[in-house]
Amino acid sequence: MKKVFFSLIFGCFIINSAQADGKLVKYEEECLSFIESPKVELTSTYGKLKYDYSKDSTFLRQETAKRFQDLGEKLYDGFEPVGLTKVRDAFDFGVTVGQIDISNGYTCLYPETITVHLGYYVPTIYILNSLQKGTCLYDMALRHEKTHMQIYIEALDYFLPQLKSTVNGLFGKLGVKVVKRAQTGRGAAQELNDLYLQQVQKEVERWRKEVEAEQLKLDSPEHYIIENKLCQELEGGE
Repeated sequence: MKKVFFSLIFGCFIINSAQADGKLVKYEEECLSFIESPKVELTSTYGKLKYDYSKDSTFLRQETAKRFQDLGEKLYDGFEPVGLTKVRDAFDFGVTVGQIDISNGYTCLYPETITVHLGYYVPTIYILNSLQKGTCLYDMALRHEKTHMQIYIEALDYFLPQLKSTVNGLFGKLGVKVVKRAQTGRGAAQELNDLYLQQVQKEVERWRKEVEAEQLKLDSPEHYIIENKLCQELEGGE
């Protein structure tokens, strides 16, 4: 039995849809009678949270505007962010592809192990460099950004069981790939890998958009008005 291993990092692949030809169904069924369902390995990480107090208002506004733009929104007028939370996505996907020869000169490629890693890399909370420690606005900004980070963590915890269920169901949905023996090799194995990857990518992308949309709710004008008013009241009462 030959095995080919591919580990593809999100963003560095080409998705190709590979649909089995009807005449190959009997060979797929023959293959399925010999193999077992793939083992699914799902891992995650939150990353190590960092704090950065060196950035000015221009940096915070530009980076915040990018977040809004990525979701098709526009940063509202008059908004001057005093904090920002950024995370880098960590998404790795790989399939260990097994290979067996079957009838009439055909070979079956099938997933033996499917590995998925999802999480965050270098999450960072930025606080405006002009804010003074101990002030209400400083404390409010820090609390606000920690809430953003907590949303990221809770969203990941919530999504992981759903993702595992999706990956566990892929074999029954996508199955194996049967090719003529002369067509076996890296290309055929990668097509099978990409077919599985395409389905996982759709789920991860959907989840990412939902998380960022939830983050924007916390950055609504109404929310900032409440926070600023609270600080004004507290400072005015001192």
